[in-house]
Amino acid sequence: MIRYGTSGNPPNFFKSEFGKNRVNAPDWIHSIGLNAYERMMTYGAKMKKEDAILMGEKAKKKNIFLSIHAPYYIVFTSEKEKTVENSIKEMQKTLELGSLMGAKRIIFHPGFGKDVKSVIRCLKIVEENKPKGITIHPETMGKISQLGSLNDVLTICENTESLPCIDWAHLHARTLGQMKTKEQFLKALIEIENRLGRNVLKELHCHFYPVEFTDKGEKIHRSVLEKNVFPVFSPFGELLKEFNMSPVLISESRDSQDTGALQMKSFIEG
Repeated sequence: MIRYGTSGNPPNFFKSEFGKNRVNAPDWIHSIGLNAYERMMTYGAKMKKEDAILMGEKAKKKNIFLSIHAPYYIVFTSEKEKTVENSIKEMQKTLELGSLMGAKRIIFHPGFGKDVKSVIRCLKIVEENKPKGITIHPETMGKISQLGSLNDVLTICENTESLPCIDWAHLHARTLGQMKTKEQFLKALIEIENRLGRNVLKELHCHFYPVEFTDKGEKIHRSVLEKNVFPVFSPFGELLKEFNMSPVLISESRDSQDTGALQMKSFIEG
């Protein structure tokens, strides 16, 4: 089963009958015909335990696949030992909340620079006490200065228990606009399969939306409602069908995550 969902809560959520409390997100997601939700904890793993449990109960009742985006300030590549220690603790807090919520996947930004070994070392520490049933997913990143090329992410996954989060807009931005053709998407999918195996490819965690970039990489998310913005979903969507994949597809379309997710669902399912 392919899962389609939103990253956080777009404006339409707050306009809905569910919008008074973010804990109702699974109810709203279900009401509009989607079946995945990525809870944003980008500014801290902060959520009342009772709210995490309640959101998990709502998601289970509505068959909503839950993931969490971990805090931005997890930086395993920092030269400051204290920052690295705090990053490990913050990841552990995120995992604990995820376990309470019944989330299946934790997404995180690997950091800056080129020190893949530090990320691997920190993840191995986290994995020693990781709750069962949750996987950690390093995300491909959009700025060229960031650690997070496709090769970086696959190398981290090859050396830990983690699995990739492929943010296709980020790859488009850091390659200065190359993710436009079916051939480019195919090249990336083949590399993922060759290095991590068919099962990982089939259940890939993906972020998809158009993006604006400069010569340094990602600048800003754009909306699927705009014209002449890239990447577009159709060439990737065709490959999902051809490869018989069952990914989680999270839309980060600017202020229109729901629209982006519904468009992906419409393309695949008609």
